[in-house]
Amino acid sequence: LQIIRALGPEERFRIIDYSSDVATSGPAVNATKESIEAAAARLGELTAVGGTNINEALLEAVRPEPVDGTLPIVLFLTDGLPTVGVTAEKAIRDNILAANAEPSRRLFTFGVGHDVNVPLLTDLARESRAVADFVAPGADVEAAVGRVFDRLSGPVLADVSLAALSFVPVDM
Repeated sequence: LQIIRALGPEERFRIIDYSSDVATSGPAVNATKESIEAAAARLGELTAVGGTNINEALLEAVRPEPVDGTLPIVLFLTDGLPTVGVTAEKAIRDNILAANAEPSRRLFTFGVGHDVNVPLLTDLARESRAVADFVAPGADVEAAVGRVFDRLSGPVLADVSLAALSFVPVDM
């Protein structure tokens, strides 16, 4: 909610909540006062019940086509190991990297507590040119997510390339 409230009206978001099942708030919406209030209500109603379907949640997150002129970002938070659906680390990694065909989409991952798959979350972030962060039990999750958000706020350069020109001296 902290991040959604910090978005500008031209920025878009959607919420995907998951446990054994995966549910979404629908297509991404602009961060208006109304959509932020609806997001706050939705987040306030969430309860941790069931297993952890990481594969389906991430597939849902990378499914939409990015909007032209934007840097698509997924902030993925989990407090558990995959226990529902596809649970093998390699299979999840392969599924998500194949589905994330958009080369500019970044997957920022956050593992909360000790019961998370650190290699999986680290690899998904690294392969999408993002970062993984891990929060110890009792630590402030919002502070960790806020640190990443602070780095992303404001203008962001992505896919920058540099070309070097060489000059040949001319005899005069």
